[in-house]
Amino acid sequence: MSYTIENTIAATGQESRSRAAFSVRAITDRSEALSYVAQLADDNVSTGYQTKAFLSAWLSSDTAKPFFLIFKKRGHGDVLLPLEFTPENIASYCGGSHANGNFPVGSREDIQALSTLKPAEISRALKSIAGAPDALFLERQHGEWDGIKNPFVFENSVTGPNVALSLSLEGGFVGVQERHHGKRKRKRQRSHLRKLEALGPVRYVERIPREDIDNILASFYEMKAARFKEFGLCDVFADQSVRDMFSKMFHDSCDMEQPQHVLQVVYCNNEPAAIIGCTYHDGRQTVEFGTFADKYADCGPGDLLFFYSIETACEKGCEIYDFGVGDEFYKRRWCEIETWHRETHIPISVRGKMKTTMRALRSRLVKAVKTNAFVWSKVKALRKRVGHLLFKC
Repeated sequence: MSYTIENTIAATGQESRSRAAFSVRAITDRSEALSYVAQLADDNVSTGYQTKAFLSAWLSSDTAKPFFLIFKKRGHGDVLLPLEFTPENIASYCGGSHANGNFPVGSREDIQALSTLKPAEISRALKSIAGAPDALFLERQHGEWDGIKNPFVFENSVTGPNVALSLSLEGGFVGVQERHHGKRKRKRQRSHLRKLEALGPVRYVERIPREDIDNILASFYEMKAARFKEFGLCDVFADQSVRDMFSKMFHDSCDMEQPQHVLQVVYCNNEPAAIIGCTYHDGRQTVEFGTFADKYADCGPGDLLFFYSIETACEKGCEIYDFGVGDEFYKRRWCEIETWHRETHIPISVRGKMKTTMRALRSRLVKAVKTNAFVWSKVKALRKRVGHLLFKC
């Protein structure tokens, strides 16, 4: 089902001359949302988390609850904000915590045309849509993408609590090593390889074939669940709809001339020792997830896999290798680029006002904790001991 609302906010003087009217349409039917995604232009501006492949995979689940907002400035084309309903009656970017770098979808000119939008205008327009959520939580957003300002990042948008780390691949793998202690990294790589080879034959597969995808994903979920439990964290891959989404993404990618999603693996003794899932988009290779087998932890299979993966990305001509959201030491060993995402919280109902206020306060608190090395180390230690008691997983 879809609803279309015209913006009818009164404006006078200079404001009326500078701000053209806009309309917003909401799609809440899954089949209609799938059809809309299918007709999106291939050359639209988007990040890797709003591509046709990502959105189609997410919508393929029967449990998907889309709240697609299509904004349109007078005289311009559609701009899609692909959101989903959460159990708390909030609308956030499709994919939840698995969407880590968000941006609206549309042509460059159409997105730029929305630059004069204001949060109050959006809130007022959405109040007229039947079944609208209490609020929009537009989180982990890029403030700018491909040289275009995000029209849904405003002056009152807060900085996200989690940094995203990446590295430039300028100069190829030789250039990367020159900037990041290449001699030391090659020595570590040889050491990891010797340790693993003592346990069995080692091989790196840069793209897992279709027939092995389900087995590799099953191995990843088992390994990752053990890691989450060890650190007192909820398993964000436990939901079957999440697993179905990733399965479809990697299987569908096998049919593409230039695959957008691949699994890369280091095997030891013919079993996965380390696994990462990656997205290729706009010259960027992004690591969506990764883990390693605990039995090989002392041999550094994860380090070895990243060494090979970054080398492969250079050979493919990628410009950026993106480790994604989260500040970890193994990422810092490679990365020189920090990206702080922006979060916009827009209330729609009275309850939404309270929810957005609490959410913004939470973001500031979490960032304050995570940017204080001493406090954050204590919190992680406490979470490791009692996290399973504190969180409803």
